[in-house]
Amino acid sequence: AQLNQQEKPISFLHVLTLLQKLKQVADHPALILKDKHYTSYDSGKFNLLRDLLAESMESNQKVVIFSQYLEMINIIQHHCTAQNIKSITLTGQSRNRGKLINEFQTNPDIKVFIASLLAGGTGIDLTAASVVIHYDRWWNPTKENQATDRVHRSGQHKNVHVFKLITKGTLEEKIDSLIS
Repeated sequence: AQLNQQEKPISFLHVLTLLQKLKQVADHPALILKDKHYTSYDSGKFNLLRDLLAESMESNQKVVIFSQYLEMINIIQHHCTAQNIKSITLTGQSRNRGKLINEFQTNPDIKVFIASLLAGGTGIDLTAASVVIHYDRWWNPTKENQATDRVHRSGQHKNVHVFKLITKGTLEEKIDSLIS
């Protein structure tokens, strides 16, 4: 309604907030509803992630999952715990980054590394993994590629499979189209 009233200035902060909410609902409804009981809601994207994780665990693959939303990282971490999948989480709040990375790289029991896209910055080698999942698209494809490159380092001897999950019919699909 405000956009149609051309005489009123538009607060772009509100537009950016709306875009973030549209991206979050494409990830999982629990992010918008601020509900810790994520299993009460259905999410096609989250169901796909669960399937990809199950297939990766069946074939003894290590997985790196990137998301830009801390709430989504928490949901993924809780799912891994509920499925008895040992995981490590790295966000901007994490301490002892080197220790966390080394543990993922060297401990065969830890199968999943869940990271904030921005926390997965420089100096991180995750060559123990062979599957990379970008749970949500970032506006800047260079950031996604840098994150993927954490697994494509020298010393990587496995084929690496990269998945970028997109919820069809949402703003996220439009972002993917723009990036492509």
